[in-house]
Amino acid sequence: MKKLITVCLLLIGQSVFSQQKESFDLASYTIPKGWKKEIGNGSRSYAITNPQNGQYAKLIVYKSIPGTGVLNTDFETEWTDLVVTPYQPSAERESTEENLPNNWKIKTGTSAFSFNGSQSAIILMTAVSKGNKMSLVFMTNSDKYMADLEGIGNSLQFKKATAVTTRLPVDNKVGQPAANGSYTFTTSNFDDGWASTVQNDYVLVEKGNNTVYLNYHVPYNASQFSGTGVRDAQYYWDNYVTKLFDVQSKQFNDGASMALKPPYMEGSATDKRTGKSCFIGMYLNIVPNAVSVIIGTAPDEAAFRQLFPKANDPFGSDLSAMTRYNKFAIAPSDVTGKWQNGNTSTAQWYYTSPSGYEGYAGMTLAATSATFIFNTNGSYTSIHNGATGAVGNMKTFQQEYKGNFTVTNWMLTATNRFGGKTDKFEASFSAVRGGRILKLNNGAGQEYSLVRVKR
Repeated sequence: MKKLITVCLLLIGQSVFSQQKESFDLASYTIPKGWKKEIGNGSRSYAITNPQNGQYAKLIVYKSIPGTGVLNTDFETEWTDLVVTPYQPSAERESTEENLPNNWKIKTGTSAFSFNGSQSAIILMTAVSKGNKMSLVFMTNSDKYMADLEGIGNSLQFKKATAVTTRLPVDNKVGQPAANGSYTFTTSNFDDGWASTVQNDYVLVEKGNNTVYLNYHVPYNASQFSGTGVRDAQYYWDNYVTKLFDVQSKQFNDGASMALKPPYMEGSATDKRTGKSCFIGMYLNIVPNAVSVIIGTAPDEAAFRQLFPKANDPFGSDLSAMTRYNKFAIAPSDVTGKWQNGNTSTAQWYYTSPSGYEGYAGMTLAATSATFIFNTNGSYTSIHNGATGAVGNMKTFQQEYKGNFTVTNWMLTATNRFGGKTDKFEASFSAVRGGRILKLNNGAGQEYSLVRVKR
């Protein structure tokens, strides 16, 4: 897989191998012959699959939205929203940057993720210009489609962009503290019409007559479903969807694929909260040992299909993508206390040549942790520990920073960081059962998802 990741990264921008000219929003590109096109809500996708052996490749082109205007910051945000949240890739990531015509800059990142028990490569390309950001995601589990991806990357062009200044979310109101903690902001109003509210068991996202329930994570045990004949979608529908809905009908909707079955079900129901009849779709966002049950509703099936045309897509579900609305502003009193995170990743290495000498080459490990202490007087301390290298020859490090911090709704500024500089972190909360996760991203590779240890 490391070879596949590297090949993906090198091929972007080389010789063309394309057939069909396409354009969407600010981008134009050429799609290989035989790829199937789907039109989504705010995106276009193109895919090719081999149902006999499960090999696939897919491109998702997302509509441009306002960004910060800083390439690294916008890339890291998109990496979290479009790659990490839905696919849980490995910690290892390769990246490149380059300038494009019409005053665009682009950053490409490549990693690996697991799907249906096999490894795939995933590539994010984020381009920025005049406050706009636009992203494309490539995925494949076979080098058979490398030439196709090569042609798409080489053909990619962007139109001249006009300056924008707005940013999501544009308005946040102070609501009553929810039962899962006294936080200042419990509602977010987004400029596309959706509004999110923190509830005890889920984040409620509403727009007109449409509703999405972003249920908080519950345990997930893969051994319950591997080789047992029980599908995970069926289990979580029967045990969690029925808590919120009186179900009249239910069915799988696996699309045209027999090999790549999405963790998705749908049917007709009555919402117990509102008493209204609706059509619902359920998608599982699965992470190691946990799953979030995402349920979208619309007044009828036709309205649901229009709202979530790719609800059952195993690689780019627009229902799964609704998790980005679990986002709430921060206030100074909300962050006071001690916050921590920790990450560990490993890579197994094997010899693949020369022929006859293949074998195990060892393992490397990277482990990091961060602790932030925000005091009521406006001072902070952060301690960063880590260990990296080959097992048996690890190198460790520790860094400590002390300074002052200030908070606005979507920004946390901290003085006296590396080299004495001031860091501006894009900051927000994600709601979880019993509390919040504090997300900080300075756009320069420092990204933290922190849980409160002590308040």
